[in-house]
Amino acid sequence: MEEEPGLAPWFNAFRPRVERYLLLSEGPLPHSERLRLLRGALAPTADRGSWRSEHDGTAGQDHFAAVDTDWLLTYDRSNPHMIRIGFPPEDGERARRRPFAAVRLMECEVVEITTVARTPLPAWDAVTEEDEGDE
Repeated sequence: MEEEPGLAPWFNAFRPRVERYLLLSEGPLPHSERLRLLRGALAPTADRGSWRSEHDGTAGQDHFAAVDTDWLLTYDRSNPHMIRIGFPPEDGERARRRPFAAVRLMECEVVEITTVARTPLPAWDAVTEEDEGDE
């Protein structure tokens, strides 16, 4: 696999991170516009790569980093589409506000918040064993 020019490093120095998945309602905007709005709300961002299904082109992921925060994100085109965000534990509240604001701009709603293991959470800041294992 060839590296795409201009991408941010895929691997960063180890740092404990909390991961949250935001499962989203579809909304009226096409994927490209939703991605543009998401990245704009988290700007500045750096590309970390992407992929599209060769089968039908509708599945895929866009990976990027929010440069000023050291957050790692994936916007997944699956159904339902979702945002995965990995952030340092001390950024919890800020890491909630900015993506939720982006979701409103994308004209979507957060349907569910889960952990990386897809365990549903009652709230963004609910502490899980997964989170504690990262510290």
